[in-house]
Amino acid sequence: MASVGPSIDSPDRAVIPPTVLAAVLDIGRHEGLSVPSWLSGTGLDPALLYAPGARVSLQQARTVLRRALAAMPGRALGLDIGERDVLLSFGLLGVAMRASETLGEGLTLAEELHQASGSLLDVEREDLGDRIGVRFWERWPDPELVAFLCEEALISTVMVIRSMLADPTWAPLRVDLTYAPPAHAARYHQSFRCPITFRAEANRMVIPAALMERRITTRHEPTRRAAIEASRAMLAPGDPPSDLVASLETLLAGHLRRPLSMRDVAERLHVTERTLHRRLAEAGVRFRDVANRVRERRATSLLRHSPVPVSEVATEVGFGDSREFRRAYARWTGRTPSQARGAGHQ
Repeated sequence: MASVGPSIDSPDRAVIPPTVLAAVLDIGRHEGLSVPSWLSGTGLDPALLYAPGARVSLQQARTVLRRALAAMPGRALGLDIGERDVLLSFGLLGVAMRASETLGEGLTLAEELHQASGSLLDVEREDLGDRIGVRFWERWPDPELVAFLCEEALISTVMVIRSMLADPTWAPLRVDLTYAPPAHAARYHQSFRCPITFRAEANRMVIPAALMERRITTRHEPTRRAAIEASRAMLAPGDPPSDLVASLETLLAGHLRRPLSMRDVAERLHVTERTLHRRLAEAGVRFRDVANRVRERRATSLLRHSPVPVSEVATEVGFGDSREFRRAYARWTGRTPSQARGAGHQ
């Protein structure tokens, strides 16, 4: 399953549709809270969050969400937002999913285009034999927000599956969460209706693999194609489709944990490996150099903006061994990961 979308190389890049933030502000207004104060110093204006084409940065989103959570302590805010109507949570992506042939096809779209819905987590499908894991990853680890982010992402995914199956009682086999039970943990059981494991090794929900073949009664290919096209346009407005290097960087950035080979990329771009090699040569670049540039950019951003250990940074950019990553990073930048981290906190 491909993951396509704007690469968030820095938390300061405004690339995220403000769907979740707008929903948080709506709840705050309904509660009579001082919503404008949540935006203070962020450079955001409430009206702009509802404008077509609006984008926010991850840093802006994190600031607003922290303030909102502080203003509504103990509330299951992520569940409140995720349990809204599918079209409010997923927008055009939800339309495309509901118009898909099978549930598996719809979930493939969710992994590929989830950023078009304003998702603040990344999603990846895992093969667990006769089961499928839908795993959620933090782009920038943040202990203060992980519960909110997982609540919103997981329950909205459950809601869209219930909508696709036309079964409001459907439930996953189980939900795993990396954090401790929050004060409102009882609400989780009401919402997910399945066993829940806290302090797990990953954030995921598990569903039967056979469910992927379930046909969707609302399938409609013309609607699906139109919604996919619109969702992709939201992810890369103005990006020229003939820009091979930009397409290559986007594909590689979406698969950093499991790097794509040149053959993999050629298949996704619908060209032969020889043609891809030739066109990259014509552009004056090599596949390996572009891949290393994408990995170095992500690694540097994590080192500068995130407190995660170097071993986790190595995993995030596709290295199974920290020593191998340290050598590669020194080769790319002339600095060690520790030096890069120190430069980011001066």
